[in-house]
Amino acid sequence: MPVNKLSCLPKELIDRVISEFKDAVAIYVYGGSLDCSGGDVDIAVFMENAPDEVPNLGGAIDLQIFRNPRNTLFFVYVIKTGVLIYGKPLQVDVDEAIHNEVSRIEERVFLFRNSDDEVVVCKSLKELMFLLAALTCGIDGSSNWYRMSRCLRGLGIEAPPEFKHCLNPPGMDVLRTVGEPVLNKVINELRRVLGNAGKI
Repeated sequence: MPVNKLSCLPKELIDRVISEFKDAVAIYVYGGSLDCSGGDVDIAVFMENAPDEVPNLGGAIDLQIFRNPRNTLFFVYVIKTGVLIYGKPLQVDVDEAIHNEVSRIEERVFLFRNSDDEVVVCKSLKELMFLLAALTCGIDGSSNWYRMSRCLRGLGIEAPPEFKHCLNPPGMDVLRTVGEPVLNKVINELRRVLGNAGKI
């Protein structure tokens, strides 16, 4: 286990997570905490039988439980750039994940402009920003909010902080007012990168 990547995390926290999920197939730490740039510690637990209630491990831990990884960019970041702290390594197909994300561009643009759910609106633009960063700067260069933002800044796009925490987003007016100009820039860059292959 590459200890240097976990240097920002207390060993007691890692030990506690492992202790809580001894039946897990795999446990990964991923995201900004590996760069010491994230406020939350993002943890993904993969297990067959999820508990009825997720144990409360503290406010700074963002823990999610999954049965299996899917071929999406999110799971690429978890498995390919995260750190396995328990269990056996899992696999995800990076090329298939990128293909799947590209095929959902139009859907995400539609959701941003038409959904009445703040979480959906927030996630739709956030996922498009991560996709553009992955296509432009690679998986390692886009694996968390800090790296994605730095990558987009090189394209002249500022990732709005209002879209960082989509499970607790601001109101719809803020999301659409702040997000629409960013969405337009992201779409234009995706068209350039994909050569219209994405049919945006």
